Amino acid sequence: QASRMGATTTMMNTRSTTTTIWNNIQWLIAPCVLIIASKNAPFSSSLSIEPSRAFSTASGLPVSRYGLGGAARSTQPSTLPSIYCDHLAKQQQQVGAPFFFYYNPHRYPAFLSGIKDICDEKEEKTKRCDVFVASGGTDRSPPQLDQRLEDALEYSGGDYLDMFVLEYICPEELALDVTTWDNDPIKRLKPGPALEDAIQHATMWINQGRVRHLCVSTHSHVVGAVMARHPDIEALMLRYNMAHKNAAEEVSLPVAREYGKPVIAFTTTRWNGLQELSSSAGPTTAECLSFAFTPIVSPPVEIVLHSARDEDELKDALDNVKMGFESEEEEDLWRRYGEGLESTNDDFFDEYPEERFLKASSVS
Repeated sequence: QASRMGATTTMMNTRSTTTTIWNNIQWLIAPCVLIIASKNAPFSSSLSIEPSRAFSTASGLPVSRYGLGGAARSTQPSTLPSIYCDHLAKQQQQVGAPFFFYYNPHRYPAFLSGIKDICDEKEEKTKRCDVFVASGGTDRSPPQLDQRLEDALEYSGGDYLDMFVLEYICPEELALDVTTWDNDPIKRLKPGPALEDAIQHATMWINQGRVRHLCVSTHSHVVGAVMARHPDIEALMLRYNMAHKNAAEEVSLPVAREYGKPVIAFTTTRWNGLQELSSSAGPTTAECLSFAFTPIVSPPVEIVLHSARDEDELKDALDNVKMGFESEEEEDLWRRYGEGLESTNDDFFDEYPEERFLKASSVS
């Protein structure tokens, strides 16, 4: 580790509505200003995976802050969900219940068959009420949304889905709120008619008991900030990683923290590009995941989603992911590591690169 950190230095001189009172207190006392000097935050050598402070299963178990997702870019084996559940159950200290997420259930049938077996309780050691399953879709019309929910329910036990995610909300789906004026330009934006209709339709599922929580995902941090203010949105799924942090830290995460909306961080490895940027000095997958748990962003970051490609990658992450880093120096190292790729966007990961230049003062 020391030699790899040294080499990198040289190279770079380049968040259940029924949470406990204590969980609620943690959110209430958190300062509304996100960007604080990380050097003022505590670092500890005891940083293993923790249970979530914001999400719980139907039976009331806090979920693991390490979530396992489906990977559209690889062929994941059906064994991953079972390995994940077994690992969490065998830990001496409480690390939380399984948290699963998948986009389109038709894109990775093997991985989904593993989740389906768990949710159908084919493995007697796991009960559906002790597992958290999230899915969603990009559709906005009620008939298409209903179909996507049915698709998701097929793989999650059939009775309910723990979380439905309205996926990939774009800036074009927002509208100007002409009923009020605010000096903050983001507060002058609201969901457009089609998006608001989709939100209200999904809220109906919650009232019917078919869905427990409603979340949105977006690649735009301006959209993230707007949706964090919506009273019916309970959580956000946002992009965040070493080389995609400026807009998140300046625009979306402060608003999420202010409004008490937990964040599920995804693409923390930047499609595995962060590890591959440098063969000798790049971060491990576990270090990429741990980066999203650093004090500067957590809270509001509550879950880090990892789409492990195979058994080895999953086991390595489960054994090594931490709730942040052991020192300020290590965190600073990886912040600097991502700056070059963030500034060039050579892999076109950042769909809204202009947001990188937004500052808190320009949106508040």
